[in-house]
Formats: sequence, structure tokens, C-alpha cells
Amino acid sequence: NFIFPDNEVPEPIPYVGGVLKGLGYPIAEFKKLTKIPIVIYYGDYIPEQPVSNPGEEQWRAALIMAKRWRDVVNKHGGDVTLIQLPEVGLKGNTHFPMSDLNNIEVANLMSKWLKEKGLDR
Repeated sequence: NFIFPDNEVPEPIPYVGGVLKGLGYPIAEFKKLTKIPIVIYYGDYIPEQPVSNPGEEQWRAALIMAKRWRDVVNKHGGDVTLIQLPEVGLKGNTHFPMSDLNNIEVANLMSKWLKEKGLDR
């Protein structure tokens, strides 16, 4: 689950098989997330609209919530980057992109992000 400030928890996201809810935390605890750069990678095959497959639906809901979380953290001064691999030209990835056949390309993408953030030392 993604955590949000107590007064900024978004509406739950229903999906086939469940409901994804954000968790509310005191703002002082939440603000700890704004102190470090964070990157989240999502692979391929995540539907944009509701579908009947519970597994795909869970990823769809998670991506929506991740975008909401990124926006709230960044609004509070954080530095969250959310990368959808197909949008940057890497297609065919599962939820374990470092284990996929194009893992070198994924690692290079992560290395570039680390360098941009000054975390490659």
C-alpha cells in the first residue's frame, strides 16, 4: 500500500478481485518520503481500462495509485519518478524487469536515473 498524509488519502480504487486503498499517516511521518529520490518502475501489459482478469486489474489499480502517490509526494517537495517501461521504449517486461531478457536495458535506465540524482557514487 502507498501511504499519504492523513488528510490527503485518495479514494479507494475498486478492481476485479478487491479494492486498493491508500493508507493515511501523520504528515511528519509522510514527509520523510520527501527526503530521498524515489523511482518506481512498471512493466508492460498493464491495461488502461478495467478488464475481467484479476491479475491485470490489480496492476491497473496499483499503477493508478502509484501515480496519485507520486503526485502527492512531489507536491510536498519530494522527488518521485514513475517510469512505465513501454513509454520509454522497453516493451515486454513483467513485474520482475531485472529478470527479463532485456534486463541490461532496464539496468542502464536505472543507472542513468541514479547518475541524474547523484546517487551513482
